[in-house]
Amino acid sequence: MAVEGGAKCIKFLLFVFNFIFFLGGVGLLGVGIYVHLNIGDYVELSSVKYVTGSIIIMAVGAIIAVISFFGCCGAIKENRCLLGTFFALMLLVFGLEVAGTVLGYVYRDQVKTELKKDLDNALGQYGEDGKDGVTKAFDLLQEKEKCCGVNGYKDWRKTPFTNGSHSIVPDSCCKEMKSECGKKFSEDNIYTEGCYQKTLKLLQDNLMIIGGIGVAVAVIQLLSMIFSMVLICKIKDQSSFA
Repeated sequence: MAVEGGAKCIKFLLFVFNFIFFLGGVGLLGVGIYVHLNIGDYVELSSVKYVTGSIIIMAVGAIIAVISFFGCCGAIKENRCLLGTFFALMLLVFGLEVAGTVLGYVYRDQVKTELKKDLDNALGQYGEDGKDGVTKAFDLLQEKEKCCGVNGYKDWRKTPFTNGSHSIVPDSCCKEMKSECGKKFSEDNIYTEGCYQKTLKLLQDNLMIIGGIGVAVAVIQLLSMIFSMVLICKIKDQSSFA
């Protein structure tokens, strides 16, 4: 027996919210891919694999899309089992999201500290034998983000790469990169700003995108859980009187 009255409206809203939730899951999947493409090239520079976060986001997006399927099917078929499964899975994902958000907030300062430490370590390993991955990643970072060194181009003076020379920086620091342009450079011809602040801003900008979509998805989750529980109760009541 199909639900009637207000329950019918809730059924429709639950379906709509789950369709939006499905789009939100796809959105998270897309954002995860975007973030992975943006920071994946720099993974060799860090002991903390920030790129893992983007993989987790992609996985969560895919899981959310699957869970929304249970919600849509449960609403259309008015199936209490499907709706119950949807509610339980949604509650589990919501709990994990809250835990992840709290942990991210608690360890936010540690991320900044570790990022600085990792960039300093990478600077010291630049150009060393067996550190080709670090060298290429640091070159790419400096070239793409238009920066040089960690705090500034003078950082290179303290590295084995320059052997203490004040007139050498990697070619990737040059505004117009060409072979040996970093030797006997002029400040006007190189990027002088450090990469730490640039990389930190890159991470923060990506987190802002993730956070904005995450808040929107969380609101839809809460409303979907409320509607699913109300609909389960209505289906049970109408079954009792059928």
